[in-house]
Amino acid sequence: MTEEKKVLRRKALAKWLKESILRLGPTFIKIGQQFSTRVDILAQEYVDQLSELQDQVPPFPSETAVSIVEEELGAPVGVIFDRFDYEPIAAASLGQVHRAKLKGQEVVVKVQRPGLKSLFDIDLKNLRVIAEYLQKIDPKSDGAKRDWVAIYDECASVLYQEIDYTKEAANAELFASNFKDMDYVKVPSIYWEYTTPQVLTMEYVPGIKINKIQALDQLGVDRKRLGRYAVESYLEQILSHGFFHADPVKGCQLNIMFALKIVAYNMP
Repeated sequence: MTEEKKVLRRKALAKWLKESILRLGPTFIKIGQQFSTRVDILAQEYVDQLSELQDQVPPFPSETAVSIVEEELGAPVGVIFDRFDYEPIAAASLGQVHRAKLKGQEVVVKVQRPGLKSLFDIDLKNLRVIAEYLQKIDPKSDGAKRDWVAIYDECASVLYQEIDYTKEAANAELFASNFKDMDYVKVPSIYWEYTTPQVLTMEYVPGIKINKIQALDQLGVDRKRLGRYAVESYLEQILSHGFFHADPVKGCQLNIMFALKIVAYNMP
């Protein structure tokens, strides 16, 4: 078995793992997303495949999303919104996002996938068993001190918190308050009257992913300045406030507690 064949085998297994996770549904997709940043645990081939779970998750039916919005907000979407786009602009593990217009303002409506808590209750019990098994068999021959049960406990705790969108909205406002004096950080406004544990309505703030180099260059963005502002903003979050964006992946705009937009070409 040459090293080249080993790489090819890992790539094939990694692709199978990603596709299996997609079939298993939201709980496993979310866990896969979290492991996609753990290069200390998984080989690069697995990280590359699992990274696709960050922003390439199939949406659920728009009719289901509309019915959830109407049930949560207590009226038809045609009455609540000036416009509601049935086609989602993106989908993630726990929800999907629809553009809409509300009282003349462009907004996005994040709608949670149906039945998540019941699904978590079942899936997480099974995952706990797997974590305990991995804890026993992991030889840790690479020197890493991995605690699989502790990793599971943290993931489970975060998952249950993430399915309450009112917490997400409150965190967004806290983040906005922390950064009110930083002109280059933009946090979308929350529309509380149209936000519930399963529906989050916020200001629409378009942006460009930081890894879309060509698009950034076309806008004339100073990439060095952009990088500096990104680092400064994270140092501010961690060292000044102790409250930080904990999902810094390329698809994070669907899962985060806020949207962070750094406009480097306008700043001195």
